Amino acid sequence: MFPGSVIRKLARSEEVFAVNETYFAFTAHLKGAIDVDAMSDAFDALLETHPIFTGRLEKADDGRYQIVAEDVLHQGLWVVDDGADSNAISTPAGLLLDQSHSLMNLRLERTEGGGALTLYTHHSLADAHHAFGLLEELFTLYTNVVETGDPGPGIPQPAPEPLEALLEQRGIEKQRRSGLERLYPAAFAYDLQAVQTPPMASNHDAIQPIPVARIRFTEQETSDLVEFGRANQLSLNSVVAAAILLAEWDLRNTPHIPIPYVYPVDLRYILSPPASLTGSTLPLGVAIYLAEIGPDTELVDVARGIVDAFRADLSDGVIQQSTLHFNLQYEGTPPGLPPFVLCTDTGTIPGLNTPPGLEVADFHSELHFPTRAPVDLYSCGTFAGLLFIEHHAHLPGREKSLEAIRSLLCSLPAEDSWVME
Repeated sequence: MFPGSVIRKLARSEEVFAVNETYFAFTAHLKGAIDVDAMSDAFDALLETHPIFTGRLEKADDGRYQIVAEDVLHQGLWVVDDGADSNAISTPAGLLLDQSHSLMNLRLERTEGGGALTLYTHHSLADAHHAFGLLEELFTLYTNVVETGDPGPGIPQPAPEPLEALLEQRGIEKQRRSGLERLYPAAFAYDLQAVQTPPMASNHDAIQPIPVARIRFTEQETSDLVEFGRANQLSLNSVVAAAILLAEWDLRNTPHIPIPYVYPVDLRYILSPPASLTGSTLPLGVAIYLAEIGPDTELVDVARGIVDAFRADLSDGVIQQSTLHFNLQYEGTPPGLPPFVLCTDTGTIPGLNTPPGLEVADFHSELHFPTRAPVDLYSCGTFAGLLFIEHHAHLPGREKSLEAIRSLLCSLPAEDSWVME
């Protein structure tokens, strides 16, 4: 390794994802003709604009991870044709996702009439919104190459800053409160059942995707839910979160035990001045709510409780500095507390710039890392005016909770109309 090849050490908020070798992936499902050479050129241009992702991670002598400039040329776009042997696909995938070699990868699976394009970004350097910003740039570059033969001028961007630097620049310091105080009433207060764990895979040290189930709502169903939220002065996110908690409460069959709800908060537009989309690695806070649910609890009441707790903790500055108290990684539920419900809201995913003859029909997200602990989390958002909810979990039953959530949400507008009449 040549002198000066170390770019910087990872901050505490970033290093947890290096320890767990975590990659976040967005897959865009495409319809139409795909120019492989143009996509390869676009990806090369994206890496030139964000050179930090051409590096790799390695441990320093003190045991901490650091970003190191890679001397070897990036392997570029990986193309897989439909019909290839599935085992032949899965084996190279694990080799590609190796933080000691690369921090970003692009995979194109070509199918008849389209394909699936997956952008993998190392989670220590990019959260979901950052990753989508990179994917958005990629499609713009691709469109430029297809239409003009050139991706256009690109200015290399500096390495994104960690959350700790953003907070320090804005005078935000660690407080006494972390947000976990909201869960104290449930700590060691109940006779808890043993949490079920899946059998450990024989290759648990290999990087692999967390199993995921997904549901998508129609345009009308999504519109009805947005209007329901407006009528009750609630965001779509809070309505979805409340439905997830009510479904979990019913499936757990422990009606006397409250449910801790934890979700990340994008601080980009909360901090002053705001942070750019790709200028920071993980500008996230953590919001917490304890859902006290009974047989007569209404979804609207749960949603309002979530919103009220969020506003109070945001006003007190708790959420802004919450990550300074604990790690962002999934570590399971602390002893003495009921199992957490975790959910990430990706927000409204805008349409992507594509050349004529190609469209992005859908999206889905994935988490890839070695299975050293069971994972169970939700994600949600809207794309092309359609609400989607995903359930990432190792244990079976992912679809069952999603169908319960769909049933709850689809019944809301009808019930609201009946009340209004």
